[in-house]
Amino acid sequence: MTILLTGIVVFFGVHLLTATPLRAVIAGRIGENSYKGIFSLTSLIGFGLIIWGFGQARGGLDAASLVYNSPQWSVPVTSALTLIGLIIIASSHGKGHIRKILKQPMSIGIALWATGHLLSNAHLHEVMLFGSFLTYAVFDIIVSTIKGKRPTHTPEVKADIIAIVAGAVIFALVLFFHASLFGASVI
Repeated sequence: MTILLTGIVVFFGVHLLTATPLRAVIAGRIGENSYKGIFSLTSLIGFGLIIWGFGQARGGLDAASLVYNSPQWSVPVTSALTLIGLIIIASSHGKGHIRKILKQPMSIGIALWATGHLLSNAHLHEVMLFGSFLTYAVFDIIVSTIKGKRPTHTPEVKADIIAIVAGAVIFALVLFFHASLFGASVI
């Protein structure tokens, strides 16, 4: 569990840094490209630790620690929230209506994905993983809204169609490989 917690702290710690004035100070001292490189490397290390730690926690002593009981209806709701979340995440890379309307599609999509997974996954290590993603996504939505961040593009229907297709394809691939990648069947 220590590796998982370390990964969560490193990954989200470096992401939280971007919301503070310290980000500009560091980037000003070392340069924007150096900052982005260090940010990317640190994020990758944190994400790797999360994956490694989660894998270890699944088979570790705390693997049976339930935080709550998942409702019986949670699996189809999780699937629906994940599909919608992936479509919304895909829309964050285009210039469509979905992105324009939602303003923070990456964080909203991650929040939906994490919420769905919290419904179906009640073990301590799962709650820590999905809860941290949900917490950060909500934080980012709030901070971005306060800062007035919003897309300014002219929406194109083509971008929405691409987002829907991309999100659905990714969902189908994840569904197909979920058991082998994550050790959990979704059906």
